[in-house]
Amino acid sequence: MLLKKLANLTLLLIFIPLLSGLTAHTARAAEAARVIRYPRLSAMVDPQSEYMLEILRLAIKSSGQAYQLQPSDAPMQQARAIYEMASGQGKVDLLWTMSTDEREAQLLPIRIPIDKGLIGWRVALLTAGNKAMFKNVRSVKELAAFTAGQELDWPDVGILKSNGLPVSTSTSYEPLFTMLGAGRFDYFPRSVFEVQNEVDAHPGQNLHIDTHILLYYPSALYFFVTPRDPKMAEDLQNGLEEMIRNGSFEKIFQRFQQNFIRNLNLRQRTVIALRNPLLSPDKMPLNRPELWFKP
Repeated sequence: MLLKKLANLTLLLIFIPLLSGLTAHTARAAEAARVIRYPRLSAMVDPQSEYMLEILRLAIKSSGQAYQLQPSDAPMQQARAIYEMASGQGKVDLLWTMSTDEREAQLLPIRIPIDKGLIGWRVALLTAGNKAMFKNVRSVKELAAFTAGQELDWPDVGILKSNGLPVSTSTSYEPLFTMLGAGRFDYFPRSVFEVQNEVDAHPGQNLHIDTHILLYYPSALYFFVTPRDPKMAEDLQNGLEEMIRNGSFEKIFQRFQQNFIRNLNLRQRTVIALRNPLLSPDKMPLNRPELWFKP
């Protein structure tokens, strides 16, 4: 019996240092994980946040580097988030948003379109009473008879206006649905991957997704990283490239977006192509067709 107790004690004395070493290693690993701070938005403001965060989490994992995601303390609009990222002491490290030349000059773009360019394929959100509004619209000139609604700091405002399309703006996102219902403007162009979630989020506002036209302008939604941390941008770029290589990126895209694309019957619509003067084509990876969606 005494020998058995001595043997157990010996094992315990061996195990305790090992356990302490593992605990210390785990603590060091936790301390080593660098925080990526991103702007917190409500599901209504960013109906694709779940998709974006899943892509981002897997990009971090695929990079092989230790990062920890952390939303901002308070909700933040795009313009404020960009300011925080460009600032030397800003409170945000990363943002997903539509690319422009100006934004690429201020921040570090990761030039992999995490939406496969869906941000540039737009359908019109209407009121149910106007569901036949675009039945006979075939051109930009005919579309110019109607006024679009957009948030003031979105790049889409400049794109639509540069194509001769009237735009009414709001300083924030949520009032746009009320403005549409009140007839302050005629239609609310929304991307293919946003529109159904937005209709579902506003069940009492009598919204209708137009079935006749499809706006298109070359664009991309990228992850942008603060210039303060080029290593973070490099790591996330590597992680996204690995996801594309092993097929996990495409699987997530299909799981989240396939039903939206199918239900909108994009091939049966009249495509109205617009110029995008805010983003130079040479800043888009157009030579990689696997990164882009085509109806």
